Amino acid sequence: MSHLNAFTVASTSHIDEMRAILFDVYDARLFDLHGDGTRFAAQAAYFRFGSSNLSYCAHESPVRIEFREDDYVRFQVCTAGGGRTVVNGVPVTVDQSSVVCSPSNAAMEFGQALEQFALRVSRSELERDLTSLLGARPKEALSFATTADCAAGQTRRLRETILQSAHSIDVSDEPIPAPLLREMDRTIRIAALYGVRNNFTDRLFAPEPAAAPWQVKRVEEWIDAHWADEITIDALAEVSGSSARSIFAAFDKARGYTPMAYLKRVRLHAARGMLLVARPGASVTAIGFACRFANPGHFARDYQTLFGELPSATLRRARAIAV
Repeated sequence: MSHLNAFTVASTSHIDEMRAILFDVYDARLFDLHGDGTRFAAQAAYFRFGSSNLSYCAHESPVRIEFREDDYVRFQVCTAGGGRTVVNGVPVTVDQSSVVCSPSNAAMEFGQALEQFALRVSRSELERDLTSLLGARPKEALSFATTADCAAGQTRRLRETILQSAHSIDVSDEPIPAPLLREMDRTIRIAALYGVRNNFTDRLFAPEPAAAPWQVKRVEEWIDAHWADEITIDALAEVSGSSARSIFAAFDKARGYTPMAYLKRVRLHAARGMLLVARPGASVTAIGFACRFANPGHFARDYQTLFGELPSATLRRARAIAV
């Protein structure tokens, strides 16, 4: 499992060092041993997408952390051990069976040998995504439940999206282009809106009238022309003249796949074209990044599914022909 190794900010047995890092990097306001803990050892890593950031931590002794209040929502995914998060004075169990959602100023009490990823997401960005999905700006503030059971499909998807994002960040030494990071950021935010129950969940899952067939065609033509650009749900809604949920429903009805699946196919064809004419020194990873595939492993898998060979095989064949 990836631990965001390339973005480690702490690996220490000194509590004062860890406290300073938490205050400087994570904007904590309190960090100390909790309960009967005497020994101390911790690891921490931190990666920023843009409006969101993802952190990894592992503690060998019980600790308590409190954070300052800001415009973020935190989603905790525990991968080992356990603990609890105190939200408005109410303790919530943190373990591998659930995703815990809390406001930014909640207190965390980590048990011995806890490991977790914590995704901190901008509340204002979540509300903007919600507006695009619903087709209108909500009148009430977005509010999440504190826990979501990983037995539920959408919560499992959120958990896996967070863990896969950590793997994508760690999988290569090549930096991920900023536009790709923004797409990853949006993907995580949408997964969070569907993965943890909130006061708009019923509306998000309510049947939505599908857009007209001509709107589907318009979106496809727009994707064909803009596949190399950032593609957002806001843009899809604007191009189609309907809500994002309507255009997704229309694609499912008319095509049997989503607009994002169509976008992936267009980008895979673009990557194949680049591989076939690649210059000496070009790499599969760099071409994948150029076509907005953040995870080289997923790119190779999807490419092989569509074309019956790995992208590396296409590149080797193209070079052999060139010689």
